[in-house]
Amino acid sequence: MMGPEPITLMAAGAFPQRRFAATRISEAVDADLRRPGGVGIVEGIHRSAVNLRWRGDLLTIAHDSMGGLPNGVLVDPPIALDQIGIAQGMPVQTDGATLRVPGASLVVFLSGAASWSPAMPVLRGLPLATRVKRAEAALALAADQAPRLGLGPLLPGLVGRPGSVGSLGRAAASSLAAVVEALGDRSPGRAVAAAFPLIGLGPGATPSGDDLLVGLAAGLAVTDDPVARPFAAGVAALAEGVTTSVAECYLAYAGRLQFSERVHVAALAILGGHETELPRTVTSALGWGASSGADLMVGLLVGMQADAPGLSQRLLACATEGHVAA
Repeated sequence: MMGPEPITLMAAGAFPQRRFAATRISEAVDADLRRPGGVGIVEGIHRSAVNLRWRGDLLTIAHDSMGGLPNGVLVDPPIALDQIGIAQGMPVQTDGATLRVPGASLVVFLSGAASWSPAMPVLRGLPLATRVKRAEAALALAADQAPRLGLGPLLPGLVGRPGSVGSLGRAAASSLAAVVEALGDRSPGRAVAAAFPLIGLGPGATPSGDDLLVGLAAGLAVTDDPVARPFAAGVAALAEGVTTSVAECYLAYAGRLQFSERVHVAALAILGGHETELPRTVTSALGWGASSGADLMVGLLVGMQADAPGLSQRLLACATEGHVAA
């Protein structure tokens, strides 16, 4: 596989030319990306990722360490992506073989990149008792390490530990309880309506409520719940223009049951991995962002056992700060 080429100095005043090789490309964006004549614009720059507005959608160039992204092109640069001269508003082009940001003298070679599928793998036939046991074991571990940010306080709240879940947690728990009740009645339309208050709930590039909904869709998808697809697709449709562009993007992919690689890894490890690996899985998941990992874990662990008796009552107890034992 072609590695990054040496930096070549350009004319005085220009940025150094940087040439990176893509390591992996999501199957969801691969064909479109390799179609010549594509144009876009830089929307956001971060240390490990650059977001592009691409043909009306969001495309992300990300460091390989982030793992596969449903909308992502992974690279392995020797420098942080916010240190290579890319600026918001810069045009982006592709000729089918390369992705270029001319204003930053950046070239990403697409040939040779491996293809990666964001479709959530499915664990079929898991009995409810098994799903509940494994999800509750992960929930107890997550409660031990839960951050106080975002929906982190809901994790100990769901296992009946004393302490306030906060105003954000109460709002999320109330809506999530209604979602769970509707899912239990096999009414995806009612579940989607109940989920609406969660869209855009909380601050940040990916608000807590959106991370929760992505996790919930993933939990339903990995267990092959028949309402996973209509519920996730309905939420994605409601989210259009209602939340941040990044959150809307991830909800749109969740609507197709497509998720980030790290969500795949966490879901499969919780439900099907060796029990000795569970603590490391939970710790890793909680480390995603300031609160995104905890927010997503709330949804994921609820989704895995959405049909468990008493789950909606536990959520309602959190919504009213009336904690009950799990």
